[in-house]
Amino acid sequence: MTAKLKKAKRRKARPRRGKVIELQASVEDDLLLLAEEEGSAESRWNRPRKRRISLRVDTEVVDWFKSKGKGYQTRINRILRRVMMEGKKRAGEG
Repeated sequence: MTAKLKKAKRRKARPRRGKVIELQASVEDDLLLLAEEEGSAESRWNRPRKRRISLRVDTEVVDWFKSKGKGYQTRINRILRRVMMEGKKRAGEG
């Protein structure tokens, strides 16, 4: 393989900055949609019990959720619940 071909191949392999930004934006949109979706309005007495835990999360992740406004912990919980439910469906648990 000539040096020219190697350079051209390397150039093609690099991700384009614009496409990476578009991908990040679409992932952010998907996460916000997951967080905003309400399965159903649960009454005060039918809500799942919650447990206080200590969870280590990347600073950038927490900052991003906080930048979307109040209720960042609730948004994180909704996204995790959605992932859990989809995982149960795939495993055939219910």
